[in-house]
Amino acid sequence: MKASELKEILEQHKLWIDTNRVQGNGADLEDADLDGASLENAYLSGANLSGANLTQADLGGANLYGADLDGASLTRADLTGADLTGADLTGADLYGADLYGANLTGASLRGTDLQDANLKGAILPDISWIIPGCMAQLNEIMYGFYLAKERKRDNFVQDSLGFIIQNNSEEETFDMLVGDKIIRNIPDWVKLSGLKQIESV
Repeated sequence: MKASELKEILEQHKLWIDTNRVQGNGADLEDADLDGASLENAYLSGANLSGANLTQADLGGANLYGADLDGASLTRADLTGADLTGADLTGADLYGADLYGANLTGASLRGTDLQDANLKGAILPDISWIIPGCMAQLNEIMYGFYLAKERKRDNFVQDSLGFIIQNNSEEETFDMLVGDKIIRNIPDWVKLSGLKQIESV
């Protein structure tokens, strides 16, 4: 997509939001090829970016509140400080993406690939990561490790600090035994994220 065309779409979208959808047009960038696009501080609240190719795109500080990014490719994209509150990231590829300081409160991360993503300072749904992977807070219990998993069989997954004792597929959560405590209802995207274990603190 040409830079001039993208600029016009962004301007029309902002006008559409600012006038409560009376003027302008909502951004429909479904399946758009935006590989490496410069979208720093772009206003894309509520935009349709499902299936878009945003590989290595610069989305630092972008407003993606409630945006549809279902199945989008955000591999190694810069999302530092981006507002992804309530965004749909179902099945999105965020491999190696920089999410430093991003806000993902209420975002849908079902099936999202977060392997090697930088989550330092990011606000994530149902789980909080504090400092670069130093602490994981699950159900108000703090543990000093990431949840890196090694699959053993369908209903039993192990890492060096804990054991998944039950997969609750209907609720898309799982329960994990750490020491003598059971942490219940951990969001399934955590298990699927592939985040690497660090030493406990």
